[in-house]
Amino acid sequence: MTDNQKSCIALAAGSACGLVAMAMHPTGPGGAPRAAYEHLAFVSGAVHSIAIVSVAVGFLGACGLTRRLHSPDRFALAALVAYGVAVVSALVAAAISGFVEPGIMLRMTRDVPAAAPQWHIVIDAVFQINQAFDRIFAIAASAAVCLWSAAALRNGRLGRGLATYGCVLAPAIVAAVLMGHLRMDVHGFTAIVVAQASWFAGAAAQLWRAEEAVPALEHA
Repeated sequence: MTDNQKSCIALAAGSACGLVAMAMHPTGPGGAPRAAYEHLAFVSGAVHSIAIVSVAVGFLGACGLTRRLHSPDRFALAALVAYGVAVVSALVAAAISGFVEPGIMLRMTRDVPAAAPQWHIVIDAVFQINQAFDRIFAIAASAAVCLWSAAALRNGRLGRGLATYGCVLAPAIVAAVLMGHLRMDVHGFTAIVVAQASWFAGAAAQLWRAEEAVPALEHA
């Protein structure tokens, strides 16, 4: 198996795990408060653990994609840096959503009802932090897709159709996030993950068929 094919598998697996995580993402507790929050904490931890694995595996694929697209203009290398920022942001956001927020909610259910307003203030503050990292991920990952696509247009190492799609898709996502048309709720974030996964799927398919004729980063 070639390095490009290994990168293809990593990109595809990372994208697939991300889609599974979003499909399983809980929307909120229901039913009896204590039992509902305990179930939410369990499901949220499991789902966000999958999300953490997805970005780690996806980053392996991104390294291979960068190797494939690398050239002296450094667009592909800049894309990898942007994607690194996205990965760190995703890890922080997943840790907050999967473990910090559910833990706070469980502690709230054990406290006296009179303390609920204070707990809600804490939860809202943590939620806002999570939202900030979600936005950073959406914008940084889109910037990476745009830069990889620009590199592909310049050196022709991915199909022109896929590269053009990335150059259109990524700015559209960034604009939608900045203008507030894409909110960082489950539905909005799922739309972003699906859109980006479609580009990564195309890149993975082309990596599988690519020849091992591109010099490694250290030889550039």
